[in-house]
Amino acid sequence: MFAKVVVEVPSENTDELYTYKIPDEFIDNLYVGSRVFVEFGFQKIMGYVLEIIDEIDINMDVKDILDVIDFEQGLTLEQIDLAKYLKEETKSYLIQTLGLMYPSFLKSRVRKYLEIINFAALDGELALILGPKKKILMTKELVKHYPKIKKEINRGNIALTSDVFSYGQRKLVKFYTLTDESAPVKGVMRQNIRAFLSHHQEASEEEIIENTGCSSNLLRKMVEEKILVMTEKRLVPENPGPLVYKPINWDFEQTMLKEKYQALSKKPFLLFTNDEQFKLDFLLDMAIDMITKQKQVLIITPTILANTLVFNFFSKNIQGCRLLSFSSRLSNSEYYDNYWRVKEQNVDIVIGTKQSAFLPLDHLGLIIVVDEGSPFYVNEQNPKYRLAEVVRFRSEYQQARLVFTSSIPQITSYYQYYLSNYYLLEYRKQTTRELVLINMRNELEDMVLSQALKQALSSQMEQGQKSLLILNTLGYSPITICADCGQTLKCAKCQITLTYHKEKDLYRCPYCGLAYEKPQCQKCQGHHFQNYGVGLEKLKERLMTVFPKIRLVQVDSETMVERWAYEKFLDKFENDQFDVIIGTSILLALINQGISLVGVINADNLLNYGDYRSAENVFSLIATLRDSSVPLVYVQGLNLEHEVIAKAAAQNYLDFYQQEITTRQNLFYPPFCEINRLVIIGPYRNIYHYANYFKKVFRRISRGEALGPVYLPAVRGVQLILKHEDFPKVSQLIDEVNEKFKPQKLIVNFERYPLSFR
Repeated sequence: MFAKVVVEVPSENTDELYTYKIPDEFIDNLYVGSRVFVEFGFQKIMGYVLEIIDEIDINMDVKDILDVIDFEQGLTLEQIDLAKYLKEETKSYLIQTLGLMYPSFLKSRVRKYLEIINFAALDGELALILGPKKKILMTKELVKHYPKIKKEINRGNIALTSDVFSYGQRKLVKFYTLTDESAPVKGVMRQNIRAFLSHHQEASEEEIIENTGCSSNLLRKMVEEKILVMTEKRLVPENPGPLVYKPINWDFEQTMLKEKYQALSKKPFLLFTNDEQFKLDFLLDMAIDMITKQKQVLIITPTILANTLVFNFFSKNIQGCRLLSFSSRLSNSEYYDNYWRVKEQNVDIVIGTKQSAFLPLDHLGLIIVVDEGSPFYVNEQNPKYRLAEVVRFRSEYQQARLVFTSSIPQITSYYQYYLSNYYLLEYRKQTTRELVLINMRNELEDMVLSQALKQALSSQMEQGQKSLLILNTLGYSPITICADCGQTLKCAKCQITLTYHKEKDLYRCPYCGLAYEKPQCQKCQGHHFQNYGVGLEKLKERLMTVFPKIRLVQVDSETMVERWAYEKFLDKFENDQFDVIIGTSILLALINQGISLVGVINADNLLNYGDYRSAENVFSLIATLRDSSVPLVYVQGLNLEHEVIAKAAAQNYLDFYQQEITTRQNLFYPPFCEINRLVIIGPYRNIYHYANYFKKVFRRISRGEALGPVYLPAVRGVQLILKHEDFPKVSQLIDEVNEKFKPQKLIVNFERYPLSFR
């Protein structure tokens, strides 16, 4: 038998299937979707088996597969079809899209081991072959006995594990017992631990910490002092028991909406609501309906913070179902353990971030995308996909319901409802509270915090209430000017203005991340600079100056870097340990969690980003706050008379939509066209030759426009922006031009869903 394999070499020249012979010892243990090691050229590399055939052309000279990574089916047929679909949709290499189907740390498994759990219960012949060792390297000789090994794995006598340093392992739980119940111990906490274990005999670390309030460090010390004995066990998930969930009381309008959802099918739903509690209750109700039908539910959130909030809500309001979380906050061991529970279909509800969309869930009945307009749903690394396309594919493949939720729908999504491609589920609360708009041109004393906002913050702190300030600029100052010649300080690589980070005393490029401790002016080589503009660090500094006793926390991608940072923050947040939280727009997930005041700093600054979506982004931010249950909302800016801000403040989405959709139609912007980005890198003369030639052939597109070329110093290449209505034709043109310029060995990067155009 033979296998057709795609090898892990992301190149145009290797993006095809190669034939390898399946050795006899692997025939019964190899599947479509399995990962294997093969010889390619003079290297041993990994590949994916995409076809298995009985015969080939007798004249073909084929090599043997060297080793098998997955003794069970690695990828499902759905995952393989999804990878092929994304390859065409994003013009990526197949090996890249196949790689999306695995968590990153699971991609380089090299060594497999058999871990003997119960030697005495093993099949006699197998026990003789394996011998008395606790851990045995899986070799080709042992593969011949895999049918018997598999039976012992199913019986729980053997576990198939792998090298933890290259792969990951199933989660082990620490259990503790007392060495001597009568031995004296010092300290109240130690005595509480001893009393708890005397009653329970054995308990997990989590149970001991939850019931005594001790730390894991104290338990470790008690083991070192020989007061406790610690053992690690791999837990088999228990039966979750009967389904118990929070009863939901619907009003008449909500009941009608629920009945509409239940009566309709075949198309995606757009849940348009500004009521966060109703949204969560509705998601819970939809999920309960599916798991009672023995179907799985996948809920995708844009950020770790949103993931934690949704997961905590479900954990508190539903019991008796198998609920798993997936996000980068999990350790490799926890992620690996959850991943294998999914592989075994031992799960009812998955709540995860973007990567969880590729999990091998075989019985999906419902997919929910929370806050569908989030930019976090576009993958900026190759392959550059958009989450919406992934979930649509999976929804159609498994005939699962698909729901997009939003407090303010994207223009493109609402347009799909007008085209009858979506069902609309709309439930909106009318709020009577007005926004406080503050013109910062009248605030000459303090351009960071207005007098009104300072007074409001002071009042909230006196009442013990929590406030949230939003500023979408990291660092201390986003603009740095040379004090000697007036030149703006820019990144040497990207030519992008550097941001000053005062706490670390360095300048960092917001594009490439390159940091400069002692930069010099590119024009006069000076070293004296002046900083302008407001970043989160400056906002924090100003708050601590105005309110010396403030309990303040900054929440953004640069401060929340520790593994449990978000969980620790939320724990303190729920226990009212903060007066003011500052951060970027990701903190909008908190606005209905007990926040009494929200302030937006430099609200109109987003209007100047030079992006066709700028107006939509500003409207969404302001309208989300206008619709929220937060009692006080202060919006600061220099141009608050702008009609976008006025419509958002007036809670007038339909007027904004009509104006914006008309503008986009007149200017030929999405949803009336598709906008792609083409970046060509190589010798200066050749990249312009490619770009201008491409513009010439692009005229074949009946309605389209190629803008550029524009030189990008950051990548030393040129950019073309493509506006069109015919992606298959554009894809074909790119292939044709790439083939023509193949001898010049240019690097051509294509982005179908660009988040930025510079």
